[in-house]
Amino acid sequence: MIYIDDLISEMKSLYQVEGTIRFCHPAYEKFHQDLMDFIYENHFENTQEWETISQNLVYKSTQYMSRSEGDIILVQLDLLKRRVLAKENEGFWSYIHPLIYQVSEERFHGGFYADAVESALKEVNSRVKKLYRKYRNEEKDGQDLMRKAFTPSNPFLIFEGIDTESGRNVQEGYMQIFAGAMQGIRNPKAHENLSISREDAIKRLVLASLLMDKIDEAVRFASLSEL
Repeated sequence: MIYIDDLISEMKSLYQVEGTIRFCHPAYEKFHQDLMDFIYENHFENTQEWETISQNLVYKSTQYMSRSEGDIILVQLDLLKRRVLAKENEGFWSYIHPLIYQVSEERFHGGFYADAVESALKEVNSRVKKLYRKYRNEEKDGQDLMRKAFTPSNPFLIFEGIDTESGRNVQEGYMQIFAGAMQGIRNPKAHENLSISREDAIKRLVLASLLMDKIDEAVRFASLSEL
């Protein structure tokens, strides 16, 4: 199995080769073979990226690869990486709330995982903030906003009736989750240059999506307008 990151690394290593890169150069031969295997294993032979790459490859021993051709190939490999990530995450994104997808998908596929999570939680905060400003005429933000909006004692956004102990427990539980997400996940991402893994980003995006789903539920329950 050939991986796109390996191909990108091989392409970058060709820049360090002394002399002219021709078809018979061992490093180029390996790159070319790995590239062909990758393209056909992943059924990318009909993509625009492959068409552009193939036009810039060396096919005869009398040809050589220029720096500009190498740059074009590297750019197209980066674009193919996005295709790979999109294929890997088709199932994952189908579970994500549309508003989270809208602000996070491009950042996530670009490998900016912390930015994708930060954008998702900022969108959650922004949505609650706009509703709270509209109906309570107050300006709140972050965990303080979440505690004010979802407090069981005088909630603005309600998930179900709070006249029962079960309803109050649900209300308080989600208030803590909303506030905790702002304090424990959004704020550190916003104030520090943190790096997280792809897997950790997926888990946090799922959480952000759940929060958006709960806002949908609260908006429906109280028949609120977001216009």
